[in-house]
Amino acid sequence: MIRRRLYNPAQLTPEELKTSFVARVETLSEMLRVIGEQVPGRPCQHMMLIGPRGMGKTTLGLRFLYAVEDDPDLAAQWQPVAFHEESYGIGSLAEFWLAALQHLTRATGDSRWADRADSLAEDEGDTERLAAYALAALLDFTEASGKRLILFVENLDAIFAQLRNEREIHALRASLIERPEILVLGSANAVFEAIHSYGQPFYEFFRLFTLEGLGQEDARRMLEAVAQSEARPEIAATVGGEQGRLETIRRLTGGNPRLLVLSCRMLIESPAGSAIEDLEQLIDEQTPYFKARIEDLPVQARKVFHCLSEGWRPMLAKEVAATAKLSSSHASAQLKQLLEKGYAREVRLPGGKRARYEVSDRFYNIYYLLRFSRTERDRLERLVAFLHDLFGPAGMRTMYPAALAALRADGLRTAASDLLGVLAPYVAGDRHFERRDDWQREALAIVADRVGPSASVLQAIQRAFSDDERARKSQLKEWMKRAEEAKEAGCFEEAEAALRKALEIQPDNVAAWMGLGSALLSQDRPAEAVTAFDCVLERVPDGDPKELRTLTLAALVGKGTALVDLKQREDAISIFEQASGYVDQDDSIQLRHAAASASSLAGKFLMELNREEEAIVAWQRASEHIRTDDPAELRQKAARAVAEKGRILAELGRDEEAVTVREQVTAYVRLDDSEELRRFPVNALAANGSDLVDQSRYKEAAGFLERLLDYVRADDSAEMRHLAVATASLRGVVLSELGNHDHLTASCRLAGEYVHQGDPIELRRMAAGGLALTGLWLNRHERFGETESACRKATEIDPDCDIPWTAWAQAILYQNDAGRLPEAQEHARRAVELVPQNPEALQTLSNVLASRGNWTESLDQLEQALRLAKSESQEQELPGLTESLIRAVAAGHGTRVKEMMETAGLEESMEPLWHAVRAELGEELEPLPAEIRSVVKEIRQRTRQQAAPPRP
Repeated sequence: MIRRRLYNPAQLTPEELKTSFVARVETLSEMLRVIGEQVPGRPCQHMMLIGPRGMGKTTLGLRFLYAVEDDPDLAAQWQPVAFHEESYGIGSLAEFWLAALQHLTRATGDSRWADRADSLAEDEGDTERLAAYALAALLDFTEASGKRLILFVENLDAIFAQLRNEREIHALRASLIERPEILVLGSANAVFEAIHSYGQPFYEFFRLFTLEGLGQEDARRMLEAVAQSEARPEIAATVGGEQGRLETIRRLTGGNPRLLVLSCRMLIESPAGSAIEDLEQLIDEQTPYFKARIEDLPVQARKVFHCLSEGWRPMLAKEVAATAKLSSSHASAQLKQLLEKGYAREVRLPGGKRARYEVSDRFYNIYYLLRFSRTERDRLERLVAFLHDLFGPAGMRTMYPAALAALRADGLRTAASDLLGVLAPYVAGDRHFERRDDWQREALAIVADRVGPSASVLQAIQRAFSDDERARKSQLKEWMKRAEEAKEAGCFEEAEAALRKALEIQPDNVAAWMGLGSALLSQDRPAEAVTAFDCVLERVPDGDPKELRTLTLAALVGKGTALVDLKQREDAISIFEQASGYVDQDDSIQLRHAAASASSLAGKFLMELNREEEAIVAWQRASEHIRTDDPAELRQKAARAVAEKGRILAELGRDEEAVTVREQVTAYVRLDDSEELRRFPVNALAANGSDLVDQSRYKEAAGFLERLLDYVRADDSAEMRHLAVATASLRGVVLSELGNHDHLTASCRLAGEYVHQGDPIELRRMAAGGLALTGLWLNRHERFGETESACRKATEIDPDCDIPWTAWAQAILYQNDAGRLPEAQEHARRAVELVPQNPEALQTLSNVLASRGNWTESLDQLEQALRLAKSESQEQELPGLTESLIRAVAAGHGTRVKEMMETAGLEESMEPLWHAVRAELGEELEPLPAEIRSVVKEIRQRTRQQAAPPRP
């Protein structure tokens, strides 16, 4: 019943076909979308189904016609008409249209269209007129019914080949273009010349739907439907319980629906029983199809295909050439042709560098090998290989003991003993067969007892198990290598697949479990990773060997990391803290590294939980696992741990401890280490220096800052060098506070060496600003020449930074050199142009202008500086403001000064000056406290003496 429906789906009732149609649903939907987009009165978009025999073209085409009939909108517009699959009687265009009339009667149940076809064929002898009359009859139907026709014509390529007159093919094309009332849905086994070759009448005329082999999901649905229709639920249960078998069957059949269904009979039989007979019967049934496909090939391509079909395993091109007795170039050309036509496919074996080739439809192998095998043993080997591929190891396990039982019951026959030798490699390779070792012992005992210790079968069994062991080790090594290569390339899915293959070979391989956990972590699959790491911890034996403790530590770190990803922080910390119990100071670098990593992670996550004191202990433990003579990678981990401990102590306000701990970073870092590692002491020493400066502990601060500079090189990154610039500037200031001004100038020179013109502008501006601030410090100590040197270097580093221009102008101004006042004015204006909102730059420009007698602009600039300094956004104090205002009053601008002070709200903050200005303007003062009157008197005296230019 299955075969009848497989070969003749048109014999199914519409309901039966609809029920069995479970695959290619997406293709059907696309076809219905195409038919739904047809515009009345315009040429149709004709369609073509392409696929080998058995791929379901007939089933899909009929299901499409039934879907049109079931849709009310489509049924009102279209009349489906199905041709018979074999249209061998069509040899002319007239016969094509007459056949359409005959099938129209079958589709509608109206006999008049068949009668009209018979009448036309009898009355008209001219084929051209007969074609025109038959087409006109079809159009009469469309006009009368108001429906357009869908003609489902199978094997349209054969019909085109039967239309020997090329004019008729052109006429058919013209009719289909001119008559939008007719749409053709054709089918063919392959893309044929009439629709594929440029210049042919039907080139790019059809919308092609190529039917490939079924995918996994479609194959599963189809086999379940077969099981249901045949009332054989055991088929669905068998397939559902072992998806690997279904995939094997799908690949062996190329996803061919017809062959897939035929394979169902074997799925429910024992491999050692009637399945063998069923297989031979299946091959016999398919022989005409196989022969037809082979005979379609050219002679040389057929010869190469024959070679591939005789080999069960994929072949190299040179092996094909040697077997077919062809040159390498000819063999390669034929292989390419077979690949393009779908007869062969390219495969690559694990570890193989060259491509190999095999027939794309594995049933061809069975067809050849069962029909043409030279010996009974060859036949048996090929058959068992096929059954193993078809059923998989689990399905074969009923066969292994059955063979032994048959020998015990019936005696040792040649075929039976050969079966033991053939089965031995499969039993040896089935590591999950619980009775594997028992089977080997029993098979050896039976053969040795009944044949003798020299029997070839005995040797074959022994060789199979020893070869399997060697092959297993080789395969394990290869899969582990591939996993490592994939991991290094960042291909973690490939690494996972390779490691799972390795674990199939050796389920207790802890290195493979370890790698699998790491690969799963890298794919954000922490729950699965925890399981993998637990497998490591369960399988590592108890004992002291360092390599075992290394695996344990690595698994603990991996598991802890996965638990963090799963938001199980407490469990993760507990896992990390276990690590220290597995290592001591004399252990290997690998062990101490793993322990340090675990303790560092514990510290990190304890901090996230605000458990600072425990985090300090964890960071301390991490650093203790590492020695100062370890490689840089480990010393960097220690430096980070110590730095983190110091940072936490500082945050807790334990400044003295923080300074002590941060200094310990230097023990793990050498001056010739990488910049990445040298950053740790640089940051630690900078933090210590800054903290001590804030505490006015200048001498200690200077020591830390000086040591910091030792870790910075001229070829370091810009960030590192600019940190050195800031450090050098701060160190110079600190030394100046200690009375050592000479070092301040040296710091300025050092800053210039560390800054490059190609550095980022933000960093250069920071360096320029640092030098300028040093200059401002020097101004306050009346070291004006050094200020100018520092500012000159700063403006070379960044000419667009305003601070050095301001400091430079002040240095010139304070030297009371009238000849250089234009230069000071130029520098001050440059500062104001760069940052118009800087009050100190405006005040400096005002002072320079005042010194040159330009009081109008001077007071304008000073007023602007006051407005900005007292705005809510700045609230900035202007140094030397009292002196600037006294000079203005002395120059006769008391009224303007009073107005500015009122506007800026300085009456209270500068009360003595306010009263002195009023007095100079002749205003009567109210009684003032004695201390205020004293200051007012002093200010008025200075005003009258024409005060000198302001000093810092």
